[in-house]
Amino acid sequence: MKPEDMLLEMLNIYSPSGNEGEIAKLIREYMIELDFQDPVIDEQFNVISVNGNGTPSVFICGHEDTVPGILPVRIEGNLVYGRGAVDAKSSLLALILGARKAIDEGFKGKLLISAASGEESDSKGINSIMKEYNGYNYAIFGEPGGAMNITAGYKGRILLKIDKRTETHHASSAWMETNAIDSLMDLWYSIRTKYGNNRDFNSVTAGITKFAGGEYDNMTPEHASMYIDIRYPKALSEDDLIAEIKSDMANILVNNYSYIIENRTEPYISDIKSPLVKSFKEAIIKNNMSPKLIFKSGSGDMNTLGNLWHIPAVTYGPGDTRLSHTQNEVIDLNDFHRSINVVADSLKILSAQNSNK
Repeated sequence: MKPEDMLLEMLNIYSPSGNEGEIAKLIREYMIELDFQDPVIDEQFNVISVNGNGTPSVFICGHEDTVPGILPVRIEGNLVYGRGAVDAKSSLLALILGARKAIDEGFKGKLLISAASGEESDSKGINSIMKEYNGYNYAIFGEPGGAMNITAGYKGRILLKIDKRTETHHASSAWMETNAIDSLMDLWYSIRTKYGNNRDFNSVTAGITKFAGGEYDNMTPEHASMYIDIRYPKALSEDDLIAEIKSDMANILVNNYSYIIENRTEPYISDIKSPLVKSFKEAIIKNNMSPKLIFKSGSGDMNTLGNLWHIPAVTYGPGDTRLSHTQNEVIDLNDFHRSINVVADSLKILSAQNSNK
């Protein structure tokens, strides 16, 4: 089967976080057809295959889940549309096919090939895999960035839920007291003023992702809640950032409020002088492109593994990252095919470097 046909088949399976069973079965079928060693589906619907032995040993991981929202799957010339086309089924497939190509063309070492569940939600997939497998020299993760770009760093993430309670009043007497929604809106405006327009990798960014409040249309609400997604650079500690936001909460919400950190991820910066980064640079040049290191404001499974295992890790894959989680996910097949070759060549370069030691 052609790579683009495999990608289309993957895109036609709707697999938001928590519903990875069907896509996991398809990926396992692909791994069997590609002659990977004993691919298994674990209890978290991760698909895993361990191939070869010795060094270099490389942990390869893309994610099979997507954000919610069904998009029509179609192909127009060299462009393929659909949920997951960018984030990140094309990257996952590029890693799988690139690894197969590297093995066929002489890679000597050990490769763990995995498709992880839950990357877009609670990272249950990567956490489960790391409990069962360890001892690798390098890690490669699949996310969009473009065939010539190597993602060498991600910000950290804090997902903050804030609740506020106030007295209720008749809607005609709303002037009597600030209500729960008003209070949270005031807090959000303060946070947005500080962080909402920041674009630099070394700055804090914040976005409001959920807001709920009110029960009756003729009564001011007694309760409201909101979720704030905060991304922060490695130069700033989580404790200092939370202390600053707590100060805002105390000044604006005053009383009868609470907060909880529902998800947290530490920042991660790759060792840009590592053999892994060098191998990707050489592979990109070999495929007639100019390599570039990029640093993203998001976060991913690379953060989790890189901070726990303390090994060189990068993220790589085709696609325009700005289209992630949008209604216009579209991948250029030329970018997709180039990425397969870059993955294969980088692994072979790593293998050759190890042989020459």
